[in-house]
Amino acid sequence: MTVQELIDAGINLAGAVIAAIGPAAMGSAVAQAWKPGLSWRQRIVQWVVGICVSYFVTRALGVWLGWHEFVSQAMGFVIGMVAFEVAPRFVKAAGDTAAQLPDAIKDYFLKRKGPSA
Repeated sequence: MTVQELIDAGINLAGAVIAAIGPAAMGSAVAQAWKPGLSWRQRIVQWVVGICVSYFVTRALGVWLGWHEFVSQAMGFVIGMVAFEVAPRFVKAAGDTAAQLPDAIKDYFLKRKGPSA
């Protein structure tokens, strides 16, 4: 591979990364602008969480719902804005639900079994 081919490949890779995470990164940055008093650590964590959640959720919704690429990018921006606020609540709710699952399964099977003789 020549030097020029390596440079071209690097430019193409950078463009693909920016296209993939750009809307989510901008959404997270806008969300941070409205939250004064965050430390640099909190800002970086918020930015990374917003990008990661938005990247995967936006792609999944786009494929599932057949969104046009522009609509997916717009939704990526919005999801990136709210992901940091929503993600901790979602994880807590999922954990609480998972913790209740064994009792729910046991109750389901006890009801199906009926009263013991």
